[in-house]
Amino acid sequence: MAGKSEANVTIKSIAEELGVSFSTVAKALNNDPLVKEETRERVREKAAQLGYLPNSLAKGLRSKTSKTVGVILNDIENPTRTHIVKKISVDLAKYGYTTLIFDSLYDLSIERKNLLTVLSRLPDCVVISPVSVHAENLSLLSNMYDRTVILSRMFDAVPANYVHMDHRRGGYISAKTMLENGHSRNIIFVEPSEFPSSDQFLEGVKQAYQEHGVSFNEVMMVYGTPSLEVGYQGLCDLLDQNTRQFKVPTTGVIASCDLFAFGVYRAAAKFGIRIPDDLSIIGYDDNPMAALSTPPLTTMYMPKEAIASHCSEILISKLINKDPVIKSYSLEPYLVQRDSIKKIN
Repeated sequence: MAGKSEANVTIKSIAEELGVSFSTVAKALNNDPLVKEETRERVREKAAQLGYLPNSLAKGLRSKTSKTVGVILNDIENPTRTHIVKKISVDLAKYGYTTLIFDSLYDLSIERKNLLTVLSRLPDCVVISPVSVHAENLSLLSNMYDRTVILSRMFDAVPANYVHMDHRRGGYISAKTMLENGHSRNIIFVEPSEFPSSDQFLEGVKQAYQEHGVSFNEVMMVYGTPSLEVGYQGLCDLLDQNTRQFKVPTTGVIASCDLFAFGVYRAAAKFGIRIPDDLSIIGYDDNPMAALSTPPLTTMYMPKEAIASHCSEILISKLINKDPVIKSYSLEPYLVQRDSIKKIN
């Protein structure tokens, strides 16, 4: 639709682009259940691409601001993400901005719907922690990459602002810590490969194994969405239900998320496995519950205060100072030594 400004994009022009009727577009934009969900999504996506401005937001065109910031999280229950959202909301409220918060539940289709909903509100900025390494959904933000903050690894095709963790470093330190304590036969709990941090974490783990001259074939892999359930069931599946012994000799667990580790704690208690005497564990995140576990969990700390501060800094520079410069921050996790690892020969 070259040559048309956002102000000239109408329901009629969207209908012409899609080859559907005016009434279909109007009903779809009003989320009318009589219109198929597939059609509603096509209409919302085209409206977002063309910059359609709903009448209810028309006055925002004059002031060039909606005074809103959209925040889309891949998992709102993640304590680090929750901390970031809270700080962003508090910081932006001082300038009269409202934060719209959405949870994608680690689901690409939900993430896409969340993006379309956010864009329909004409946000001044967007913050997103992506569900996947595949950037198709992020392309919906192509008209505002300079006002987008991505809490994830960098995507070559997405020239936005980034605040991300060095998960490769985190995986390396996690594995190095276990190996230095004599644990090479580890169970590794990690997110599926399509998750933004998964491959980086595993690259770090493999680097540590290589440096210690230990074959990576000694590990057992458990993949899943970060949760207590995956940690619990993953350990149960690797145990002989009769002897309550590991089917394959194992002395340690490397978890890419503390939630995995908490699930392992639960399974270990059920089968009478003592931590760290029988099984050593290292987590990742430093969830507030890590220090309260029995025994307290050794884990990698993610500097959530710094992540939140950098995110707020970028947003305020865009919203208040109209700073056009794209910014990127890479932060490193660090080891928090507690009592869940036992040194063995």
